[in-house]
Amino acid sequence: MALTKIIKLKRNGWPEDEPMTEIEESRLEYSEHVIDNDDEHTVAREWRLEGKIVKRGAHVTLKKNVVAAAMAAMFS
Repeated sequence: MALTKIIKLKRNGWPEDEPMTEIEESRLEYSEHVIDNDDEHTVAREWRLEGKIVKRGAHVTLKKNVVAAAMAAMFS
């Protein structure tokens, strides 16, 4: 029985903000979304309870140095 920390937020449809609690992971719906293009590789994860988001995380890996490209464009 694995536990994960969640928080129920008003903006996600819960009646009022509640403090962070632990809940059994098997009660949560998990989904993962991947974006992979020339500029980035992103993996976004969501955990939902009763159809409402209770936890969300994302990991972004940039494939290009976008800051250097923007600076080079300014001086070109």
